[in-house]
Amino acid sequence: MTIRASYGLFRDYPDLYQSQHILSSPPFNSVVTLQSPTGGFADPWQGYPGGNPFPITITKNSVFPTSATWYTIPLDLPAVYVHEWNLSVQRQMSKSWLVSANYIGNEVIHLLNNIEANPAVYLPGASCIIAGKSYSPCSSTANTTQRRQLFLLNPTQGQYFGQMVQEDAGGTMSYNGLLLTAQHRIANGLTVQANYTWSHCINTGTSQVFGSGTAGGPYTSPRLAANRGNCAGLEVDRRHNFNLSTVYATPRFSNSTLRLIATGWQVSGILKILSGDYVSVTSGIDTSLTGVTTDQRPDQVLPSVYAANKGIGQWLNPAAFAQPATGVYGNMGARNILGPGFIGIDVGLTRKFQIRERQSLEIRGEAFNLPNHTNPLDPVLTLTSTTFGQIQSANDPRLLQLAMKFIF
Repeated sequence: MTIRASYGLFRDYPDLYQSQHILSSPPFNSVVTLQSPTGGFADPWQGYPGGNPFPITITKNSVFPTSATWYTIPLDLPAVYVHEWNLSVQRQMSKSWLVSANYIGNEVIHLLNNIEANPAVYLPGASCIIAGKSYSPCSSTANTTQRRQLFLLNPTQGQYFGQMVQEDAGGTMSYNGLLLTAQHRIANGLTVQANYTWSHCINTGTSQVFGSGTAGGPYTSPRLAANRGNCAGLEVDRRHNFNLSTVYATPRFSNSTLRLIATGWQVSGILKILSGDYVSVTSGIDTSLTGVTTDQRPDQVLPSVYAANKGIGQWLNPAAFAQPATGVYGNMGARNILGPGFIGIDVGLTRKFQIRERQSLEIRGEAFNLPNHTNPLDPVLTLTSTTFGQIQSANDPRLLQLAMKFIF
């Protein structure tokens, strides 16, 4: 029997993860996107003010485009660091069985994410005047640019700033899990490995996909707390995760006929059972009128958000959601909708035929998702979609694979 415990503190440089805008664009970079250029591919810059802007040279006389999207990196961006700790107990139960119980935990500090540093401000009223121009209503998606913070402070200079995607190091992520394992070492041709994890991952809505910086960001700075919830993306929060793998090798039989037919076969199997992941429902409309569409969630108006007979045809109940009032965010939290689980059974059958001392032939047959079980993916999560709450896709059906390998 063994008992182990450990703790570690790990650090990384902020330019080595998450954002390609840090590592590929020092100190300046510019991207020009043309939608359906007048001159087509033959003359894409036809009608573009100033003609072809490349190569771009940044000088004190450079002309800045209006309502441009800017990616900004704070000079004092702190480095991410991780606290990790664990406690494990292992015990050998017999000559063949080894079991263990492990507690694993970590806490990530200064996790990078993108915030919208120049959001639009909701101005109530049927009409108003901004920079000498009248708008009715005062706030709408048509005047998002004119309602941005920098434009309201100084229209002359603010006109050059549209969306400002700023790297923010205020994100956190934590993980706590119980890992139970059992291992049967090879005996009488049988090997068994099994593990079960009961865990919970929480973060502040950060997206750790490399180069995921997008205009608008997933939230505005005051909304950081509202985006705290279960992990999603690459850090999927699967509360329950069970895996079982077995390999059985047939013995060498003494009977010559039986030895020829049945000796040398290996049968393997993998069983995987996962609980669902957690996702967010989005309103599909910029109801807050801030220009940050990725942070818009609806109101929950019923105690349960799931359909009465939850299934592929209808996973979520559309009547449980409503669009929030204009100028405010919905009351729904982030990543709190449980999606479908997963059950997978894969099997394999192999045998090696020894032809000569240094030559052999191996045949192998594999079946993935052997029972052809339907494993649905997440439902449509945009409230304005006509298929909202329905599941439109699934994981792979049964797949068969045959292989033959000659070794010499």
